[in-house]
Amino acid sequence: MRILPAISESSSVFSYNRFGVAGSDKPMVSQDGLNIVNTLREALTSEGFDPPFLLVRHSLGGLYANLYARVTRMK
Repeated sequence: MRILPAISESSSVFSYNRFGVAGSDKPMVSQDGLNIVNTLREALTSEGFDPPFLLVRHSLGGLYANLYARVTRMK
């Protein structure tokens, strides 16, 4: 979180917590990989971000970033 202000000076930045993580809203649906990917896609679209994206994730988020890329490639 500390580097976001510096990065946002030269790039568009979108940062969020998945549903149920770090005080975010409770999830309304199961938090399987596809729902997490779809929620991210909807959030990016609703905020006006267009691909391509550079997804920077940590830990389990790396698996979700990989799934995001694979699901997106299939569409």
